[in-house]
Amino acid sequence: MDLRSFLNRLREVHEIIDIRDPVSLDYEVGAICRRLSDAAGPAAILHRVGDATAPLVVNVYGTRRRVALALGTTESDLLTHVVQRLKTRIPTELGTGEAAPCQEVVIAGRDINILQWPFPLWNLGDAGRYITAGNIIARHPEFGWNIAYHRAQLYNETELGICMAPEHHLRFAADEARGRHKVEAAIVIGVRPSISIAAGSDFSIGDYELDVAGALEGRPIRTVRCKTVDAEVPADTEMVIEGFFGGEVRDEGPFVEFTGYQTRVIQSPVFTITAITHRRDPIVHGVFAGKPPCETNTIWRELEESIAFDTLRGRYPLLKAVHRPPELGRDFIGILQINAERLRPGIVRTLSLATAAVMPRLKYIIVVDDDVDIYNFNDVMWAVATRCDPKADMASIDGTMTSWLDPSSGGLTGKVFFDATKKQGFGGTMPGYPPEALLRADRLIEAASVATNDERKPT
Repeated sequence: MDLRSFLNRLREVHEIIDIRDPVSLDYEVGAICRRLSDAAGPAAILHRVGDATAPLVVNVYGTRRRVALALGTTESDLLTHVVQRLKTRIPTELGTGEAAPCQEVVIAGRDINILQWPFPLWNLGDAGRYITAGNIIARHPEFGWNIAYHRAQLYNETELGICMAPEHHLRFAADEARGRHKVEAAIVIGVRPSISIAAGSDFSIGDYELDVAGALEGRPIRTVRCKTVDAEVPADTEMVIEGFFGGEVRDEGPFVEFTGYQTRVIQSPVFTITAITHRRDPIVHGVFAGKPPCETNTIWRELEESIAFDTLRGRYPLLKAVHRPPELGRDFIGILQINAERLRPGIVRTLSLATAAVMPRLKYIIVVDDDVDIYNFNDVMWAVATRCDPKADMASIDGTMTSWLDPSSGGLTGKVFFDATKKQGFGGTMPGYPPEALLRADRLIEAASVATNDERKPT
């Protein structure tokens, strides 16, 4: 399923809207995304953005429900569905002899102008217009191929500033080649949902995310060779920006990131564009970054929860589920749900430490019983408030890593563990309600709602 097929699917389930009025490139796209994100709203196609002729689609993966829909599953089954899919990898399949959709139109030489495309000035304080849904494909001579999200600042018609964290695979390639040879790469925009989701999570070096996407779909991702660089890209991508890193670095940023805070100006590698190829009537994808909730937090690192769950459960079978609330920034808070019948002394704290090693960006790890809904943060905090004694059930360590974008630490932080499970001698009881009473209540409320709506209809 390519991006446009998924958008059609969203239309079938009433999860997308069309905005046909003109929208400014400066701030209005970001403002629309802000409103949609805060309301857990639908995806949106913006048909008239600035002077661009191509439409811009935003908030595509803005809810966990749409992420699950993209992977052919439900929210409740998403964790285990991904675990099963990721037990294998399916390598890409290079197409030969046929015209690839992503190369129906080829722009090269003096005709290249990235500024003509609908890449917005997203937030107040951003240094300029940014590509936010660009997945960069590049090859490291030792570690092999990689595809991942990297924000890209538009400098001029043919140059971009590409942000790379110190641990990013692309950073290894760009830094190690500096001053010796150029690194050819391709930025793909408007990819298949499986690729968008796979590229947003961290995998081990050498584990190619296009092979992960193939595993998610159960079939190979078909690729095509680029026109001007040594790279292979998904054939049904909406838009491909070909080019290279020549060793130059330049000021890039500030930019409002997934934390909701503005980053500082950094030195980032410069990407020089050698060609732009795209489908006829391409659809450009933009991912909104800002204070959670937003699409960035929902789509990025989604697969890492399944990977962590599978890794941890193999050693700690009491673990039932793992979740990092995207509405809180995803990187920093982890919630573990356990089976209390499998408890033994020291296991909760040991599991917490193991989780911190498997998901090192976390700063807070909360362990709850299986009567707590880990996808409802109010429920989780109720467990913390009523089952966690700070003098006995909390622990902390210092000198550990987190995201380099964490504004409170800059990458080096402590970690706090909360044991919010019921311990021996716990004094709370929860009587609940008889099932038949709840069923009767549901029927009465539904009947009253229907009657009220009927009364409100105009006569």
